Amino acid sequence: MLDAMLDGPTATIDLLALDHNLARLRRRLTSGSGVLAAVKADGYGHGAVEVARRLAQQGVAWFGVATPDEALELRAAGIAGDLLLFGPCRDRASLQRLAEADVAVTIVDEAGLEAVRGAGLDRPLRCHLKIDTGMGRLGRPWPDAVELARALDREPRTALEGVWTHLARADEPDRAPTLAQLERFEQALAALRRDGIPHGLRHVANSAGLLAFPEAHYDLVRPGIALYGYAPSPEIRALEPELRPAMTLQAPVTFVKRVPAGTAVSYGGRWTASRATTVATVRIGYADGYPRQLSNLGSVDLAGRRVEVAGRVCMDQLMLDVGDDDVVPGDVATLWGPAGPDAEALAAAIGTISYELLTGVGRRVQRRYRGD
Repeated sequence: MLDAMLDGPTATIDLLALDHNLARLRRRLTSGSGVLAAVKADGYGHGAVEVARRLAQQGVAWFGVATPDEALELRAAGIAGDLLLFGPCRDRASLQRLAEADVAVTIVDEAGLEAVRGAGLDRPLRCHLKIDTGMGRLGRPWPDAVELARALDREPRTALEGVWTHLARADEPDRAPTLAQLERFEQALAALRRDGIPHGLRHVANSAGLLAFPEAHYDLVRPGIALYGYAPSPEIRALEPELRPAMTLQAPVTFVKRVPAGTAVSYGGRWTASRATTVATVRIGYADGYPRQLSNLGSVDLAGRRVEVAGRVCMDQLMLDVGDDDVVPGDVATLWGPAGPDAEALAAAIGTISYELLTGVGRRVQRRYRGD
């Protein structure tokens, strides 16, 4: 138990676990590879500013975000490292703000280049060319990426700083799809070299690529979920079993009552007490990020004992069947974390992934940090 005096749901972030995970990943890097830490989605729910600040203290120089607002939030908080916007941006005002904040942007097509040309920038915008080698989401297809690279290289309002792609299946046992993507990326790089275009920084590897494909490390790696202590798949977990979850999600018990057998609990009456038992209400619900799909399925740690969620998870609260345990308001339930249920296992139980649970932790959940 981290804190017995909670007045609402709290996510405690262990910065020492973040340090540990970064060190474990760095041990796997080939010589010369730097780290571009993915801190999008509010640092995967951990707090982007605090995460970036801590990683910067540990020597991380690059940070990746998904939206202009995420980048500008980091700059406003004093994060001085290199920032890369992963997704396309074609809004004139946003491009101007990003240029002023010295944020590098991703160019995925000619429309993105035209947006930069029309943004009225006072200085060249730092750009990374995204090449689609098999993800099928963003980027110029690898056979003709050189055309867009040539236009970027010749455009006075852009500075081609890097070239990258994203791996779609690096977390799977079958290595062939990822090796095919790497070969396509190499073909695109060779085309750039033949055309005399300096490609700058090359980066490919996400968490899975970093751990499973050392040949994909290039100049930068882009770990995300692994920094926060989770693995993209069981196969990747086996490659690095020492990752430590950084987040512990907790919430206080607010109400306790004894109920007789046959008592229905929560919406729809989908749970009924099979015996006389104690039901404890906890101040956390799906609006805070505890999924409704865990109704009658999830479990939490309460005073060192695993107890089950009883009935449907509500927007702001959930109920627990605590049997004959002595529970009082103010006791703390651990929803997931090193001292409670595993977020990966909870996610698997409802057909999703740890990423979704972590990034779903809402803004009204207080973040606390320890390990300074």
